[in-house]
Amino acid sequence: MSRAVLEDLIIPSVISKDECLFCYASVYNESNDSQIPTHSLYICLTTFQPVCEKHLPFHSQVIKEYASRDTLYYLNISKVKKLVPEDSNKDDDGNMNKKIKLHVVEKSEDELYNTFWMLIKYDADQLTSEQMYSCSDSNVPAVTREKVEQILRTKSQEMVDQTASWELSINSCIHTRNFKVPEGPSKKLVEKCFDCDLAQNLWLCLVCGNIGCGREQIGIEGHSHAKKHYENNPEHGLAVKLGSLSSTSCDVYCYACDEEVKFDDQSVFIQTLIKYGIDIGSKEANEKTLVELQVEQNMNWDFQMTDSKGQGLKKMMASKEYGCGLINLGNSCYMNSVLQCLLNGGVKHYSLDLIGHDFPIAVVYPEKNVECQVIKLNNAMCLEPNIYPDGIRPKSFKRCVAQSHQEFSSGKQQDALEFLTYLIDFLDEKLLKKMSSNPNDLLKFVFEDRLECKRCGKVKYTSQQASSIQIPLMENDQPQNLLDRLRDYTSGEELEFRCPVTGEMGTAVKSVGFRTFPDTLVINPIRIKLENWTPVKTNNELVMPGLEDIRDTLDISQFKSFGFNPSTEKLLPETDDSANSFEANPACVAQLSEMGFGANAITKALYVTGNQETEVAMNWLFQHMDDPGLNEQFSPPSKTNEKDSSHQVNPELLENMMSMGLDPKLCRKALILNHGDVNASVEWVFSNMDDNGELEEEPTTSENPDSEVTYGYPEAAPYELTGVVCHKGNSVQSGHYVAFIRKEVEGKQTWILYNDEKIVLASEESLNEIKKNGYLYFYSRI
Repeated sequence: MSRAVLEDLIIPSVISKDECLFCYASVYNESNDSQIPTHSLYICLTTFQPVCEKHLPFHSQVIKEYASRDTLYYLNISKVKKLVPEDSNKDDDGNMNKKIKLHVVEKSEDELYNTFWMLIKYDADQLTSEQMYSCSDSNVPAVTREKVEQILRTKSQEMVDQTASWELSINSCIHTRNFKVPEGPSKKLVEKCFDCDLAQNLWLCLVCGNIGCGREQIGIEGHSHAKKHYENNPEHGLAVKLGSLSSTSCDVYCYACDEEVKFDDQSVFIQTLIKYGIDIGSKEANEKTLVELQVEQNMNWDFQMTDSKGQGLKKMMASKEYGCGLINLGNSCYMNSVLQCLLNGGVKHYSLDLIGHDFPIAVVYPEKNVECQVIKLNNAMCLEPNIYPDGIRPKSFKRCVAQSHQEFSSGKQQDALEFLTYLIDFLDEKLLKKMSSNPNDLLKFVFEDRLECKRCGKVKYTSQQASSIQIPLMENDQPQNLLDRLRDYTSGEELEFRCPVTGEMGTAVKSVGFRTFPDTLVINPIRIKLENWTPVKTNNELVMPGLEDIRDTLDISQFKSFGFNPSTEKLLPETDDSANSFEANPACVAQLSEMGFGANAITKALYVTGNQETEVAMNWLFQHMDDPGLNEQFSPPSKTNEKDSSHQVNPELLENMMSMGLDPKLCRKALILNHGDVNASVEWVFSNMDDNGELEEEPTTSENPDSEVTYGYPEAAPYELTGVVCHKGNSVQSGHYVAFIRKEVEGKQTWILYNDEKIVLASEESLNEIKKNGYLYFYSRI
């Protein structure tokens, strides 16, 4: 029977076989003396989908309806980690201490795991299974064994065939490629800073031989005299770290390019060192390289779960009370931290339980279905977290949610606030707005802008829905108070303004306030500034209510906006918003131009951020530096006939897609959503096969603001700090995110640290991290 089934079986080039479709069960097992697996998955030989034993009956009913079969075949697979000799964990000197290495030898799964398989026949009517063959049987037909081995060899969609990490990529730059060996006689240098006599952390200028100390970092003393030498001598941009020099290592830094670089022609580098009396062949590195320092910093933050006394922090077990950890997929800590705050108490009363815990039987491909992925994640984090003591890998959720977003679908580090905003909008559009109760509404409120022209004295009020506020911080090293920053932010600022009454340029005062107040207020302190025209993250200490004492609440009632008062105010005349025109704020344009941003990028940033504040526009630009169309010509969208034109598609493109056998309604919707991009549209269709193809009507804006949906409460109430997302690191494009959530432990309210898959009781030192590295603060209404 199996011969007939498997002989004609067409095996795809990629098979998902590492994680259950409906939960986070896997095929992997730790080493054990018996080598008997306890975790396994069943690969359906009809759809090549993996399911665990718990979800096997349900999956059989889905496939029974889909394929109209009662008898199904599954290949059960499990992997058990091979026993590793104890001595293999020791270093060359026999020590068990973990080394920092930049290269790890890659190993395949066959080298790491023993694989076991079993072919079964499953009766979808009786929900019973019968074993046909296993890997230990000697009578397995050749064709069966060949097909099974082909499935096992087929590349897995989620397969990780290597254990390599901390990959180093250093390139040459124009300055190293054009560098010439300095002329003149050789000279012997005394290895100490020429400015402060420091004898470590020294950098040699390759142009003139000046020795200066580097910046202070990770407990290493330094006064940045090497950098100051470059600032005083702009042509002297290349320097080498003396303590890193050996026959196999060196740190060369280009201050002009602001990155670590290398020489393509090593002979030029070696001859230059000889000029300064340095024989690299006889040197031994006595200080850590830049990459080793960065790796150590990341490891200390990622893995060193100890307090100031070196004591390990108390581990909290996965449970309904504390949830479960989320394993980092490679720079996915921004997503992990946001999800923990949303689903694990950072946002009070936030719950996705209304969607339900059971998967819809009509969905054959749940890995591409938003509802199924939300159910899968919610079940693991909230319903049964105790079965995942080592955490879960939310890769199918990320793939489904982020597949249409260029940045979030990549493996790069992303901004946590930008992801939170995207996730709220995505879930609203795809799933939640049709629900009777939308948990995302807990974060929404109405923010109101008031603009008063100083020439005519008239005012204009505009309101907008928001789910967070961004608060600028002062550029100093002194501790700052959150309430003071909120007060400065809402008090108003003077702007250049063309009065619509007189037509003359003048000034106006813009102030902001809360028209309504949310259940949970998300506050993002802007921790970005320019340093030598490079965006860097600051760590200003921010003092906030509720961090150390939960009874200390946040009162934002003083920031309420009361709207237009006809007895004391007169409104500015309305301008024609239908015209396709936009005049960027000239003061903001001038400031952003001085920072080096292009005209098109500036215009786009000001348009998107409201055309009022330079710092907000600058922050937006930093977050979108890698956008491919950032510097393309920008034209504000016209508001006239926008709906009619947006729903038109090119008939030829539609015909091309339909000729592939794709559903016409899905093709038309895909072309509209992807603005006529055929490749993106085809990909969208294959990723949304369960979509009904219907285009949702755009909501009509009412002239009566009272008839619009209003989020939040009309009056304020005390707010308590319930969650924090922290960003550790100096770069806006790297670093590491973690979440802190207030929980009750042994009858006392305290902070729990969620660092990817690790859940621990936060230490006192963590409170300083929240003050200096807090990126998102979640204040929940009492």
